[in-house]
This record gives sequence, structure tokens and C-alpha cells, in this order.
Amino acid sequence: MPQTERLIIEALSDYVSPTAAQNLYMRALQRSAVNPAALDDSGWLQFVTGPLLDELQTILPIREPTGALRRLIHDLEESSQKRTEPPARPPIRRGPPTINAPQLQVDLSDPASRELLASSLAREEGVSGVLLQGPDYQEARLPGIEDLAPILSVVNNLLQKRKPYKIFYSVFQEGHVLIRPLGPALVAVVAKRHANLGRLIHVLNSYEAKGGQL
Repeated sequence: MPQTERLIIEALSDYVSPTAAQNLYMRALQRSAVNPAALDDSGWLQFVTGPLLDELQTILPIREPTGALRRLIHDLEESSQKRTEPPARPPIRRGPPTINAPQLQVDLSDPASRELLASSLAREEGVSGVLLQGPDYQEARLPGIEDLAPILSVVNNLLQKRKPYKIFYSVFQEGHVLIRPLGPALVAVVAKRHANLGRLIHVLNSYEAKGGQL
């Protein structure tokens, strides 16, 4: 694997698992019709700050790259500027999401997208469990959440029968539980008492199932 491709996948692994990082990278290549063998540093820079970042932002609620991905972009910028006249800095999308409407579509038919969603929620501060449950799939993160899956499913079904709902949360002795219907699935987050409840509600509301709610 060429050096730049390896660095991209390592940088993406700061956000998701190595397998998901590889899948995300390949999807960005396919959708942008980019030939990696033909890219120089300037081409890699345009790919990373364009198609790759767009693909990452469809899954994770990030406004700009951080950590290893940010350093990689900086190194590619420096390498490009050494070979050519300083180009205009490729734009990094910074527009804040609208709080009142979902912005990030998740393709629930894609196992890699489901894995990315569950993993990103599990990394939120104070979260102690994440469950993504659909008609024929289940993604669970962090210990113990699978034991709650039947109960959470029943709660979701009861709420849906009474009235379609946007998000449900409850406080119990150990902390908070939040449930959100997402297309044909439900997303549940269990969080500790010190977790920022408003932040978690906002994050859950920022997702939308590809094709809209069912």
C-alpha cells in the first residue's frame, strides 16, 4: 500500500475501527472516481479535504478534521506548496448543523455505516452503552448493553404505538437512557449521570436514516 494511502487509513482509525476506516476510504475513492496511482501531493490534498472528508462527515458529526487527519492535511499542504505556487487553501466545511433538523444521513442497509454510527456514539463523553437495532441486524457497543436490548425494543414499540415520537429519554439510578427511532431501526444510548444530556440529545437528533424516517 502506498505511503499516503496508509497514512490516510491510520488517520481515519482515530475516528473508527481499522476495518471501517479501510471501507470508508474505498467508498470515497469509488464515489469520486479517483485513481490513487495518478495522484501527486496536490491531488491527495484535494481528495482528502474533498471526497474523503465529505464521506466521513456523512457518518460522524464533525465540523473539521482533528488529530492525525489534520496533521496529514497540513503535511500535504506543505508538500504541495513546495512544488507549486502557493494555492488557495482547499476549503474545509465548517458550517454548523441546524439544531432543529437532522443533517447526517446514515445508510442503514450498509454494515460499515451502521458500525461507524454505533462507534461514534460510543465515543461520546459519559456514554456507557450504545445499541443500534434493526429488522435483521444489531450493533452493540460497550459491555452490558446487549442485555438491555429486549427491554429497549419493547419500550420503543410501546412508544410507537401510542404516538410516533422523535426521542425518548429517562433517568434511572445509574444515569440516563435515550431512545431514538431511526428509519426502520432504533438507536439507544445509555449514559452515566454526569453525561451532558443536552449534548447527547443534540447528537442523536443530528442523524437521519438515508431516505428519511419510515
